[in-house]
Amino acid sequence: MIRHAPTAVKKGFLPEDNAPAVLDSKKIKNLALSLPANCTWHVSPLKRTVQTAVALSAYITAGEIRIEESLKEQNFGDWSGEKISDVWEELKQNKNQHNYSFICPETSPPNGENFLEQCKRVSFWLENTQLIKSTSIVITHSGTIRATLSHILKIEPDIAIGIKVSHLKKTIFEIIPEDNDKNRGGRFRLLGINE
Repeated sequence: MIRHAPTAVKKGFLPEDNAPAVLDSKKIKNLALSLPANCTWHVSPLKRTVQTAVALSAYITAGEIRIEESLKEQNFGDWSGEKISDVWEELKQNKNQHNYSFICPETSPPNGENFLEQCKRVSFWLENTQLIKSTSIVITHSGTIRATLSHILKIEPDIAIGIKVSHLKKTIFEIIPEDNDKNRGGRFRLLGINE
């Protein structure tokens, strides 16, 4: 899994829902040279992930490219692109706060989704996508990668939401088929994060 290239950040504002990527060709090329060729790529449909995939494909041959709705970032609804100070006025009324995240996993932005909902969406995708048949590349978002880590390591979303996931870095894991899951340890093994 790869987190997309960074987006332009307007100081004092939350990111927009479908913000474009800011591409650094040197970083893109370095990342591409570390990836396996001719894999199936699973890509979030948001602009920044599609742009990252297109940029990477200039340096490495992709196999099939699948645009996957389930890989979208958490939907921050009405808070997308808003002033942080305005959103904080709403949030500071909540009794529960989080040490490492702007919002707690169970907090739903108006007309958006919470991290728990994102975790369910990503878990369903992980269990129902044929990732085990071959090496795949997934180009997605930090929240989606955190949700994946919550699922594969069986970490509570409250803990997983605090994991740092860097732009243009790889999170690598392997999956064994359910038929081979006969012993202890589960089906998923984390091989690296932020590589």
